[in-house]
Amino acid sequence: MKTVTSSQMRELDRITIESGIPGEALMERAGTGAGEFILEFLSSLHASHARRFVMLAGKGNNGGDAYVVARFLSRKTSIPVKIFSTCGIDELSGDAKANAEKLPGGISFEACGELKPSDFSDGDIIIDGLLGTGISGPLRKPFGQWIGTVNSLGNPVISLDIPSGLNGDNGSIADAAVKADLTITIGMPKTGLFVGQGPATCGRLRLVDIGIPGRFIEKISSDINSIFESDVRKFLGRIDMNSHKGSRGHVFVLGGSWKYGGAPFLAGEAALRSGSGLVTVAVPESLPPARHMLSLIVRKIPDKGSGFFSADPFPLVSKLISASDSAVVGPGISDESSVRDLVQLLSAVEKPIVFDADALNIISKNPEIIVKRIYPSVLTPHPKEMKRLLKGFGLEKLINAERLAQATALADKTHSTVVLKGHRTIVAARGRKPYVNSSGSPALATAGSGDVLSGMIASFIAQGISSFEASMCAVFIHGLAGEEGSFGIRGLTADDLPGIIPGTMKRISPFA
Repeated sequence: MKTVTSSQMRELDRITIESGIPGEALMERAGTGAGEFILEFLSSLHASHARRFVMLAGKGNNGGDAYVVARFLSRKTSIPVKIFSTCGIDELSGDAKANAEKLPGGISFEACGELKPSDFSDGDIIIDGLLGTGISGPLRKPFGQWIGTVNSLGNPVISLDIPSGLNGDNGSIADAAVKADLTITIGMPKTGLFVGQGPATCGRLRLVDIGIPGRFIEKISSDINSIFESDVRKFLGRIDMNSHKGSRGHVFVLGGSWKYGGAPFLAGEAALRSGSGLVTVAVPESLPPARHMLSLIVRKIPDKGSGFFSADPFPLVSKLISASDSAVVGPGISDESSVRDLVQLLSAVEKPIVFDADALNIISKNPEIIVKRIYPSVLTPHPKEMKRLLKGFGLEKLINAERLAQATALADKTHSTVVLKGHRTIVAARGRKPYVNSSGSPALATAGSGDVLSGMIASFIAQGISSFEASMCAVFIHGLAGEEGSFGIRGLTADDLPGIIPGTMKRISPFA
């Protein structure tokens, strides 16, 4: 999905209204859609953390969206709604005034010049409708004081369209910006949510479709794209009723060592849960038995008791990969010299391969492994692995550059799909605009989460999706699974993730 600047969004609103859709109808759709996402967010909280909605409304259309949300929440829940506005209703105009005048009597409204911590209580959910994308330059009064007060509290914060104070074009912050836990962006994603300080400011992301005609969107230009649910749904379509395990895709996972015995099984389980009909996991034969799904096919590769792979069994490994539709190489594999020799030989294997973990560190020291490959490759580095790869491929000057620039440059250099993991994971490939993922949670900052992702990417490739689009699909579902786990942010482990994947896909598609 394209991302837009603030001025592009205003232009889209304008031409949509001129095409015959009233501005008040667009605002109603925006507020109603945002309200539905707020109810979804509410379902993830303990009741003690949701005792009152406190709306912060500015003078413009962002405040108008807040009034629609307030009306929606008062109708859909029994939770009290309080509105603090920077001005009286008589000072509003247009659609914002029309919606303020529709507020039911049960909603408390107060216009004030200063917001105090004492105005809030434990259990308040704060909804930010102060500025939206209308900010340019330093904050005017009273917005700086209001934003400072919100950020000083320990309450959940939801921003409408964009956190107030954040520049929608470049993600910069002039004075201060609301620190949101959830941002519900309206109409189209704003570029500032994905660059600069946007990713650190907006929290989780959701998008409300307000019905802007596609013919208008097609005419705008965009430097980057973003991945939302609508971008992934098409890859989770109906499965043929005549399917069998052999037609659903076969994934081969090569990984494990005496240091890290569980990693390849996390990748394998994730591949199965993502829809593959067959998954084979190959590990060194001297490893002790590991707990895993009984439906995984496990092959023990001769290792002469070392606990590491070597080049000796390459014919066997090559045969196993050739019998599959895609492969994952690297989870828990270590970077011993014997392992390096095997990974180098794999460069000639004529199957799509997802390279992860220590396989990436081996590649950073032996770039020819990727340079020689003809079949599709996917590289899935986390930030430290990315630094090593940039050095290995002569791109040291980009080590401190923006993540988008890093991923794009490495994809061009290696002719591979690059999945640069981290908050707002980036998917890049030569000749294509990069995509930035909108889903995700700090819950995914846990050992083994990346192994799960590599298995998911390989699974979607095995099911017939291109490497680039499979990576897009996997990173979004992986991120959303991290948001939806019942263990919260601190309690989720990578072991939990494969079991969450099916429910996450069912949320996206009726055919999952």
